[in-house]
Amino acid sequence: MRATRPLGLFLLASFIGAGTEAHASPESSSPATERPLRILLTSDDGINGSGLRLLRDTLCAAGHQVTVVAPATDRSGSSAALSLNVYLRATRSEFSCGGTTRESWAVTGMPSDSVLFGLSAVLGDVPPDLVVSGMNSGQNVGRAVNHSGTVGSAVTAAEEGVPSMAVSISIHPQDASTGFSQTGAAAPHAAAFVKDLIAQLRDTARPGEPLLPDRVALNVNYPVVLDAEGKFDPALVQSPRVTSVGHGEVVRARYYPVDANGIYLAAGHICGLDIQCAPETERDADTTALEQGAISITPLSVDGSARPGQGWLKSRLRRP
Repeated sequence: MRATRPLGLFLLASFIGAGTEAHASPESSSPATERPLRILLTSDDGINGSGLRLLRDTLCAAGHQVTVVAPATDRSGSSAALSLNVYLRATRSEFSCGGTTRESWAVTGMPSDSVLFGLSAVLGDVPPDLVVSGMNSGQNVGRAVNHSGTVGSAVTAAEEGVPSMAVSISIHPQDASTGFSQTGAAAPHAAAFVKDLIAQLRDTARPGEPLLPDRVALNVNYPVVLDAEGKFDPALVQSPRVTSVGHGEVVRARYYPVDANGIYLAAGHICGLDIQCAPETERDADTTALEQGAISITPLSVDGSARPGQGWLKSRLRRP
């Protein structure tokens, strides 16, 4: 990137009943509907997050008009927090996107600040077709949904009436000894899945209607499934399931005293790795889908009402 100035679904049938490789095939789209979308991309991992950059390049290669607005630093676990009555710095740069030059903005605030800044100060009166938050390294399912900056960004966009989705890639406890390297190995496949999911939302939307129902965001979690040698195998990934937010834990916070001056270490223990956490009790939970090697897609209602219905999404994912 070149830094410049700082400023103060009937979804297609390939989804259900086919392997992951079928998800990445672009050949099922009709040329008549392959219009580029205006996408605002963010990530709570920050402007330099590897998942954000991979997803950016994947969406650009698909012909979409991508604008990046993300925190200047890692803001993981910030949920939908906002920075109010403080000064923020937003630094503009540029990147190549499908043969064109697009804008990228690094904001010294929270992920939700980035979304609102992007919608108001960058894109202005013409909102994007879609806000995408991710790709996060580590699943955002179960209780983690409430604390996730990845999900919080998507919720913020949906509150503004803009279709949105959060995207995360799971980590596998058996991959801990490699520093969760297989999450990185799965990332290109997750990006390809997201690209195809976006294309099908676009191609199946009714003329003049948004890609998603009003005030509903999608929370997409892509599993890391290991073979007998401990390597990610995309052929083992199961087709998407429409899920509910589970009650199970992903991370358990623990606080350890460091000295007598009131200093504590806030440690995040990964459930199933070095600590046992609350089990899943919810039927059709997102946590269960991931554990069984399936892609989880959870519709989230962002206005505090009852859970959104799943029938519309299931019908758009079902093979006719």
